[in-house]
Amino acid sequence: MYKIPIIESEPIIREGLCVLLANGPGFTVDFQASAPVALFRQAWLTPPDLILLDMMMPKNYGTEVIKEIKKRWPATKILIFTLKDTEEDICAAFRAGTDGYILKNTTVPQLIEAIKNVLSGQYYLCADILPKIINSYLKVEKPLQDNQLNWNLTSREAQVLKLIAAGYKNKDIADSLCISVKTVETHRATLMRKFNAHNVATLLSVANQTNPSSSP
Repeated sequence: MYKIPIIESEPIIREGLCVLLANGPGFTVDFQASAPVALFRQAWLTPPDLILLDMMMPKNYGTEVIKEIKKRWPATKILIFTLKDTEEDICAAFRAGTDGYILKNTTVPQLIEAIKNVLSGQYYLCADILPKIINSYLKVEKPLQDNQLNWNLTSREAQVLKLIAAGYKNKDIADSLCISVKTVETHRATLMRKFNAHNVATLLSVANQTNPSSSP
């Protein structure tokens, strides 16, 4: 049974989520609060499996909370559940360490799917924000093609990077390029190493912002 605390500022939404997830397959909501400070005050015998976190917090408090969660409980997954849908907010959340991002206009089946995907170790992006991530990637694609970034990417690595940015899972990438899932995982690890990145959002951000003169 997966333990899922809920941090949500609106009581009616928080209570509704508790009811919905209590009926979910293999989930238990063992804690809920309106602010993340309450989460850190809990004496957890074992860390939460996944935290459902609202991002509607002042300034950059949301990203700081994500970082603090990952610092305290590195294995705990974070799924952002929010109204904030700008490219800046989404990329900032992933750079901070979140594992999934879903908007509050989602359906219950989509929310359950997101939770399952994140718990299984996959990144999750809801369909409504995927175009924003693709847009972020498109800012990277031309510099890559023009060799303005001196990362020495092979053509295959560039293909894998493009599909990762488009939201494809490892199996989908493997099927698309007619290679094995293990090969995709190897390319992904190589890209992470070349860009000194720890997640997909950081991978794209570093490629977009860094030039050869600032390379380590």
